[in-house]
Amino acid sequence: MRALFGPAAATTPPSLRSAALRAAAALTPPSLRDAALRAAATLAVLLPGGPAAAAVDLFTVQDISVDASAPSTAEAKQAAMAEARAEAFDTLLRRLTLRRDQDRLPEADTGTVAAAMRSVQVLEERQSPVRYIARVSIGFHPEPVRTLLREAGIPFSEAVSGPVAVFPVYDWGPLRLLFEDANPWRAAWAQRRAANEPVPLALPAPGAPAMPAADSAAEGDRARLLQAAARMGARRALVAHAVYRLEGQRTRPVLEVALRRLGAGEAAAVKTLRIEGRAGETVESLCARAAAEAAAQIQESWKRANLVAADAPAEPFEAVAPLGGLGDLIAVKDALKAAGGVRQVRLVELARSRAVFRFRFAGGAERLGGVLERHGLALERSGGNAWTLRPIDR
Repeated sequence: MRALFGPAAATTPPSLRSAALRAAAALTPPSLRDAALRAAATLAVLLPGGPAAAAVDLFTVQDISVDASAPSTAEAKQAAMAEARAEAFDTLLRRLTLRRDQDRLPEADTGTVAAAMRSVQVLEERQSPVRYIARVSIGFHPEPVRTLLREAGIPFSEAVSGPVAVFPVYDWGPLRLLFEDANPWRAAWAQRRAANEPVPLALPAPGAPAMPAADSAAEGDRARLLQAAARMGARRALVAHAVYRLEGQRTRPVLEVALRRLGAGEAAAVKTLRIEGRAGETVESLCARAAAEAAAQIQESWKRANLVAADAPAEPFEAVAPLGGLGDLIAVKDALKAAGGVRQVRLVELARSRAVFRFRFAGGAERLGGVLERHGLALERSGGNAWTLRPIDR
């Protein structure tokens, strides 16, 4: 997708680019222009470069803020923790399910939620004789959550994608921006709260080597984008190309977003969104809403592709993993345990050159292959009900 408003910033000399920025700013209402400048100042707070494949635990909900008052500190803390458990449990159920089903999510009583709870981590806390304020992370045991959703007849997905590198390209008047400081669209992605999502989304650092130019990213230069993603430990790239313009006699801002996903050996998948600005809304706010909706659409699409029916049985699998050393054994075992929906992983046989694993998975072999591929393993049929697991890099 090419720029709709003229040449790209990446091909414009610095003097002309600065002039173009000033000209574009002159065409923007003061509230939007000031927000864009404030957003640019936030770009120092970015996801770090380097490996993006951090472990994802779907059943842990992070960074819940609570604030409760009561006649005593103990009572205030008890009320705050009950509120945190309820919020975390609701967040978890929504994380595993599709939007279309969330109006009928079961309301778990406090006893059920407390029994399902696995861990509580207090990130920070403040208290007075009558008030308790804290940020906490809460983990839950998977099986009670699965059981609750199955009994409610709600399909869910606990598959986790490999990390995806996001390249937020922003068209503003005659400019096309990516790593430039004045890109409020990138700032919105950097500020987005994201923790333990089914599809981990990572931003490349501005100064990282071998990053594509804005034009190259917008036009879907597969080789360059996947090379840049690989440097971050990601197998897929997502170009989030936003075009900002004003409608209605240049008074109403609109952000048109094209999401293009690229992966080795995959056809590019494109989805478009249109986010209309509200009266008096700033560029910063509009970009933040658009980034949140774009990220939600990405998560929704992944869950839909990996959805398991509430009544789907967990099938048994036995697979042989060829080994070249202890590192291979650890890698295969860790990948199986990290793959969403793979349960009861057991090492049943170990020899110098191979290991045999047994496990269960609901959703069939084809879906299992897709889940394992996200964790670097290829599932191959080796005859009958026999399977082989091989690292994809080999």
